[in-house]
Amino acid sequence: MTSATQIQCDCGKFKAEILKFPQETLGRAVCYCIDCQTYLHYLGRPELLDPAGGTEIIPVYPNNFKIVAGAENLKCTRLSPKGLYRWSTKCCHSPIGNIASVPWIGLIHSVFKKNGSHFLDEKLGPIKCRIMGKYAEGTPPLGTSDSTSLKDMWTITPFILKGVLLKKNSENPFFKDSNPIAKPQVLSKEERKRFTPVHASQVLAGN
Repeated sequence: MTSATQIQCDCGKFKAEILKFPQETLGRAVCYCIDCQTYLHYLGRPELLDPAGGTEIIPVYPNNFKIVAGAENLKCTRLSPKGLYRWSTKCCHSPIGNIASVPWIGLIHSVFKKNGSHFLDEKLGPIKCRIMGKYAEGTPPLGTSDSTSLKDMWTITPFILKGVLLKKNSENPFFKDSNPIAKPQVLSKEERKRFTPVHASQVLAGN
């Protein structure tokens, strides 16, 4: 039987484990969208962005995610009333992951830090896709899509479809009776604007 992969927040008060890893994961992806950048600035953790403002995300299925300790330290944020549920910790402001309506927990790469600096390289290999590059700061790495390319969709869609067909969203530890276990804090338009990087705001204004 394959042992679970351990993850945690920076201070270690929140701990979780991922089952069937790396077998049941999309792999590594990087998103340069305004929301992902804004969120890490809101948490005061911009150092977790890559040099072009990208957030590295490792999607896993909710059914494979088990909270081991520190659920009381979780904080839920939505950048808009209909935005993704974004989870972090109150203890050390560590981003944990984002959750949509599909079978998806997009784990932030930093939760794997305790496993060693080369863990993701060894388990998952190189980054598979980079999306929303039009909001990047400067020039993003070669191969980054301006938005989401057909190639990116061929990478992402099978993971989601498999999750839907196998009901990988039937148990989600971040929700109880369809409600988030921590009341979401929804940012106002003014708060969201305050934490949005200037370069991303300029791109949005030009659209």
